[in-house]
Amino acid sequence: MKIIITGQPGIGKTTLIKKLVKKLGQDAIGFWTEEVRDPETNKRTGFRIITTDGKKRIFSSKFFTSKKLVGSYGVNVQYFEELALPILEKAYVEAKKNKKKIIIIDEIGKMELFSKKFRDLVRQIIHDPTVKVVATIPIRDVHPLVKEIRRLSGAVLIELTKENRDFILEDILGLLRQ
Repeated sequence: MKIIITGQPGIGKTTLIKKLVKKLGQDAIGFWTEEVRDPETNKRTGFRIITTDGKKRIFSSKFFTSKKLVGSYGVNVQYFEELALPILEKAYVEAKKNKKKIIIIDEIGKMELFSKKFRDLVRQIIHDPTVKVVATIPIRDVHPLVKEIRRLSGAVLIELTKENRDFILEDILGLLRQ
């Protein structure tokens, strides 16, 4: 079972993933990304990755100097890979052994896709019919891999909207129980 969640920026994809991870408990393995905000101005300054085993690291910031840019955010691919790759490799191994395990990937977006190792691992996971995955992708096909995932045969594609975001969690849990 592959559940792919998309939607406009700020609609609540990461909030949904965090609620899902909480509901699934030990059965969820993977990561999510969230905004980093300046405590005084509350303006967004970057993004951090947070793994289901509690590791956190800022991997994108207005204060990073990098050739990898998304808007005004410099992306440190190494920082991202140091957390994303080990947790996804672990998730993949565990999900192959235990059918209750669900791989969580939030998000497969522009910043994360700078990593070739991440792209290769996501492609392997997403095409493996033996593992369950819940992943988020941008509303637009910002990369060939996003386009490929959006059109993945047998996957359930859910567009998160203001109308459905308050009840879609139970629908996703129901799909995962099948």
